[in-house]
Amino acid sequence: MKAQEYIINHPIVGEVHFRKTPRTRTVRILLRPDRSIVVTLPSNAPYAMAEHFFNEKIDWVVRSLERIQAVSEARRTLFTPETVFYTYLRTLRLRPTRRKNVRVQMTNDTVHIYYPASMPPENEQLQATIRQAIEHALLVEAHEVLPSRTMQLADKTGLPFRQLMIKRAASYWGVCAPGNALALNIHLMRLPEHLIDYVILHELCHTRHKNHGPGFWELLNSLTDGHAKEYAKEMRNYSTREY
Repeated sequence: MKAQEYIINHPIVGEVHFRKTPRTRTVRILLRPDRSIVVTLPSNAPYAMAEHFFNEKIDWVVRSLERIQAVSEARRTLFTPETVFYTYLRTLRLRPTRRKNVRVQMTNDTVHIYYPASMPPENEQLQATIRQAIEHALLVEAHEVLPSRTMQLADKTGLPFRQLMIKRAASYWGVCAPGNALALNIHLMRLPEHLIDYVILHELCHTRHKNHGPGFWELLNSLTDGHAKEYAKEMRNYSTREY
């Protein structure tokens, strides 16, 4: 049975998703690293009851969201001229100059950030510009790399897909939607090549197996030379949100 969903715009914390799921026995509040909020409840429970429960816990929710935000900010890279940062195809270079404003230049192998030498690297505007430049490079690279590589792996494995979408997402690396449409995250361009292939193969396997049952893992393991579980564990070292 498919989960039922009801969405409200809470005056304090914004969008909250209430989901009725068959296996849920109690009301639970799930706070995700991307700051999205999901409240799960039993299929026969009224949404009004779950909303009342959520409002009773609102102080805890706010405190928890603040902690999540603090942890996220602590994990974020502070980019300086000494920072070593690579995308799949390019290297980031920060260059203090005599210029009066910030300038971004992207070449075939480098993302250059030129900024005033008088501006401290921790300047919020500079850090925001750097991240915007990285996101742009990831988007460009994703369109350069992922369509052809996905097609190659689909042909090699005999697992066809209907279409491919390239997206920026905070909660997933890849998705196989109904009808075998695939969506891949631009942040795959921060992963080593074998993990990019692993994610693509993971989603291609979902064109045949719509869950993570034994058949799915058996197929994925056969396509990764027996490394499926090893690669799945290695993926935990990376995040779509913090870098």
